[in-house]
Amino acid sequence: MILKTITIICLTLIFGCHQPASKVDNVFIVPADSMLLPKMTGNQPPPPPVKEYYFPSNFIIDPGGHIYFYQQRIKSGWLCGTGMEWNTPPSFIDLQPKDIVEVPAENLEDFIKFNIQYLDNSDRQFAVASVTDTIASSGLAKIFLVFGDKANHISWTFRRTTQEENVVLQYKKSKEKDYHSDEIKWDSTKTLFPPNMENINFTPPKIGKE
Repeated sequence: MILKTITIICLTLIFGCHQPASKVDNVFIVPADSMLLPKMTGNQPPPPPVKEYYFPSNFIIDPGGHIYFYQQRIKSGWLCGTGMEWNTPPSFIDLQPKDIVEVPAENLEDFIKFNIQYLDNSDRQFAVASVTDTIASSGLAKIFLVFGDKANHISWTFRRTTQEENVVLQYKKSKEKDYHSDEIKWDSTKTLFPPNMENINFTPPKIGKE
């Protein structure tokens, strides 16, 4: 009888320890960045790892746990092959307040499934961005539940919001009508802009003797 009681207690403790902490109060912590090195091909050294910030579909979670969503109009990999490294800041994507929509938590599951039903599995990529390092959100718990269903074939990442997302979201929530990105004082260490090609002088090579 004593042995049976001890066994029941041990099993209770074991299964209790395996319950995700987020299930208790829907509190999530943004994971620290980790560098994934690409595999080497033959004797060739691997290319420098590039951190991907923006995915085709992106969720933003604000400090109040509200859910926002936008899709990329243009792929952000404009500097591919030019020496970008893992710590390179996110490139400017010209996000606009009108691009961002708020999604009611009660409709999240249907919203995600509706947005992926016409996509190929390779295009079902989502970034989930939190404004803070630690976030309490029942809506975020629902997002991860859908993402965890292998039948949906979703690839995703969980990260902090970028400077551009924070700025544009602030305009969206304040309902200010006029947003002009060229009037924002961007921090160059947090947002990367493409080079101004108009200011680049090109000298053609000399051919033969002049």
